[in-house]
Amino acid sequence: MNRPATRAVPVRHRRLASLGVHGFTIVEILVAVLLLSVGILGLATTAALVTRMIGQGQRFSEVSALASEQLETLRSQRCAGAASGSAARGSYLLSWTVDSGTDEDARSIRLIVISITPRSARADTFATTFVC
Repeated sequence: MNRPATRAVPVRHRRLASLGVHGFTIVEILVAVLLLSVGILGLATTAALVTRMIGQGQRFSEVSALASEQLETLRSQRCAGAASGSAARGSYLLSWTVDSGTDEDARSIRLIVISITPRSARADTFATTFVC
């Protein structure tokens, strides 16, 4: 009698097979890799957004400090010396208008700070009123 050749199966594999454990299929592995890739791409996108927002926050802090400094300078000149004008400070352009309006005892100041970024220019506007 010719018996077909059988392959010897290690005892460990026979035990696992009898327990119903067979491992992962290639489809399950591909789905897991796909889900992991989507998660990593989402994390990278979020990191890029956070980096950009930090840069914008730093720029706005600098702009706010410049605006505050300029408004304090104009406020210290009293009403007679406060006049419209413009100035350049580093990569920022400042332009302000002083308006007395209907009240001679107060001045309204509108300050525009333009910051030049690699992509474009951004203008931030600040306004205040001070009493003479």
